[in-house]
Amino acid sequence: MSFPTKLLGPGEEIYLDSLPNWSLLFWPAVFTLIVVAGCVAVLVLWSSAPSYTAEILLGCGLVALGYFGLRYLAWRTTSFVVTSQRIVYRTGVLRRTGREIPIGRVQDVTYHQTIVERVVRAGSLSVESAGRHGQDPFPDISRPAEVQSLINRVVAQGAGGYVAQRPIAPEPEPLGEEVSQPVTDPTPRAVAPPSAPADPPPVYSPPQGYAPPAPGYLAPAQPYAAPQATASPAGPSIAQQMGELADLHSHGVITDAEYEQKRRELLDRL
Repeated sequence: MSFPTKLLGPGEEIYLDSLPNWSLLFWPAVFTLIVVAGCVAVLVLWSSAPSYTAEILLGCGLVALGYFGLRYLAWRTTSFVVTSQRIVYRTGVLRRTGREIPIGRVQDVTYHQTIVERVVRAGSLSVESAGRHGQDPFPDISRPAEVQSLINRVVAQGAGGYVAQRPIAPEPEPLGEEVSQPVTDPTPRAVAPPSAPADPPPVYSPPQGYAPPAPGYLAPAQPYAAPQATASPAGPSIAQQMGELADLHSHGVITDAEYEQKRRELLDRL
């Protein structure tokens, strides 16, 4: 008997709706077959039996078939359901019994299997929850190991335990090349267009009326003046270069080996 969809809550989804394992009907079926076969054999072999014997054997066969029918109804009306919000177990033909465990209260899920149950893929499941009952057993579950894994995944999903896979960072660019875009900045950065080639220096031409000095001409001596030091553009200091190197290393642009090598080269310049 499938779980009624009208009993589902808002946004609730059914992940598992199963009946007990078929092994629950094995021994009732064997017993019924033995009784019915015995009754038929007695009627065939004992031809001189009294008339009331056939009625007794017919009654025994009907009782055996009725017993198997009741066991089949009990198997057909038992269901184990796992939804996104709860675990539901219902059983009973005329008198129904139902248990529900909210997914948020599940603390432990354990299954047990004997050697025979492993062959027929059956077993019992125990769900430990925070509440008055503590532990709830569920017998004759088909494939209990897979059901246990399913319940654990649903519990983890309800608790927010699923973590998205981290994206793979791009390969770092070699040290010394200009980084056009940081790894942590997803927005594109405008790149300046290439500058036009510089014009060649103008050719010097002497002014009109200039005559070169005669050979042997010595220019008058002038007092010596020390050349003035031209201010050269100051480059980045060692501390600034160390800071930029640490920034590149923290963003994953350079590897640990490249960072240590460049840091030692800067320290040697001190």
